[in-house]
Amino acid sequence: MDTQQPGLEETCDTVGVLGPIVNLIASLQAAEATKLLAGRTEALHGRLISCDVWTAHFQSVRIARNPECRACARRQFTYLDGDAQPHITMCGRDSVQIHERNRSLDLAILKSRLSPTVSDVRHNEFLLRFRIPPYEMTVFSDGRAILKGTKDPAIARSLYARYIGT
Repeated sequence: MDTQQPGLEETCDTVGVLGPIVNLIASLQAAEATKLLAGRTEALHGRLISCDVWTAHFQSVRIARNPECRACARRQFTYLDGDAQPHITMCGRDSVQIHERNRSLDLAILKSRLSPTVSDVRHNEFLLRFRIPPYEMTVFSDGRAILKGTKDPAIARSLYARYIGT
């Protein structure tokens, strides 16, 4: 959603997140995605749901699509395409996510290259994780990475370039 006054919204850093809400929202999203995948678009909820798990208050409102919305009307998904931000400071996580699109990494080769120089290298078919104290980097086969231990995108980019490449 486009905001009129950036920076004035409540964030999880300023108001916190009650853990169970994450599972609740994920379940609702998974149910809607299942309807889409099954081709049952008529079963989609089509409403904005607001819920407060602390008070158990749920609200559902129908919102008309904004004909000027870049996502709804123009089908421009800049965040999904990775074009909106080359890096994201992850709220409340002391981490930076780096988006590298159109890049394919062989995690097994990367593991063998990194093993002599970094500590605690672990990988599976989905990700590779290693430590460069005081940081920990998780790298995905599509080039994305999460650097834990800083909120500074410059540090994250520098370590990414040093260990993964530019």
